[in-house]
Amino acid sequence: MKTAGSIGGAGLALVVACGTAVAGGQVVRLDTLGGTDSVAWDINDNGQIVGQANLAGDAVAHGVLWENGAATDLGAWGGAGDISTAEAINNGGQIIGYSELSSGLREATLWAPDLSMRNLGIEMGAAGSSIPWDINEQGEVCGQAALSPGFSKGFVWDDVNGARTEGTVSFYMGGANKGMNNSSVLVGHGFFFGDPDMAMLATPDGRGAWDEFEIGPPGFTFSIATEINDAGVVVGFTNADSPGPWNACIFTQTPPGYATLGTLPELENSEAYDVNEAGVVVGFSWDDDFLLPERAWVYLDGELHDLNDLLVGRGETGFSQLLAATGINEDNDIVGYGLTTDGAIAGFVIEAYGLEACAADLAEPFGQLDFSDVTAFLVAFAGMAPEADLAEPFGQFDFSDVVGFLTVFGSGCP
Repeated sequence: MKTAGSIGGAGLALVVACGTAVAGGQVVRLDTLGGTDSVAWDINDNGQIVGQANLAGDAVAHGVLWENGAATDLGAWGGAGDISTAEAINNGGQIIGYSELSSGLREATLWAPDLSMRNLGIEMGAAGSSIPWDINEQGEVCGQAALSPGFSKGFVWDDVNGARTEGTVSFYMGGANKGMNNSSVLVGHGFFFGDPDMAMLATPDGRGAWDEFEIGPPGFTFSIATEINDAGVVVGFTNADSPGPWNACIFTQTPPGYATLGTLPELENSEAYDVNEAGVVVGFSWDDDFLLPERAWVYLDGELHDLNDLLVGRGETGFSQLLAATGINEDNDIVGYGLTTDGAIAGFVIEAYGLEACAADLAEPFGQLDFSDVTAFLVAFAGMAPEADLAEPFGQFDFSDVVGFLTVFGSGCP
């Protein structure tokens, strides 16, 4: 987290002027693997991002790891000509996703930190496709697969106990585990054909299995839980407030209930994808009639904020519309995908959204004050750029701004 340090003198005016400024204003486009499009799905606390990107020629897309600005092809289980995607990554660098074979079958895939691959679908003996959606810090994986005859249901897998069907209330025909926290609590949904999906939660019973509960609104309503943090905050979406459109929501467990987060103006629907430990939620809103483009948002301080506001007045970003925010880490780094000015779909990352900025942290690597920040300040000062206007009288670039910068720089900006 980047915050202004304790300063005095010339720096006091800096706090008044810049203390409410937020970091994370820059929207950074993520590279592809030589093709046109890319999508980012998740980010861990080390800044590693995973998703999917097209290879040259755009005939095939593979799972991708973005790290330090570089894109690495994760490959696909069936070979270079098959499709794959990476859905989630934990802080240990374990990645889960799936490989889609030429037959159309999707095989749950686990990439180790060294990027070696395991086919969990085969290891689990899944009948048909298997899709993992989340992985926690212990390396437990959850998702959906048919581990016995019938429809796909929620599963849990780990390297010691293997796979077992858990998370879907037993009387439901099918279901999925969409999220899992570090206490092994599962969230997802179950369904009957002809009936709407019901949000579910499952807690470890202490005997190697899980106790499953419905947490969606009662009645003939639609609800899906998508993620849970370690504090037990469950996010997802439901149409309980309306017979048609559904909205992002936070589910409460005892008693079962929900609080909708609303949606962005002119867009009837919204869905929540992810939540961090601070309770910051990310997702997207979309139009019932599909006439307007989707818009990415973040839920912070009790309201939805349209991330497309970051495209206004902040220079060239390469994006014309941010469509969805799909992941957030503990540093409020947000990833997702958007429509670019050249007509492609591209993954993006926004660093430290909503956190107070350190006025002396002006150059990469951000979060580390060094001579590159001094150089960046001098360039900005010579060009009379706003980021160098650090002290009263504002609008006038003089020695007080230099003192303001040196004071903040010397504080270390913890």
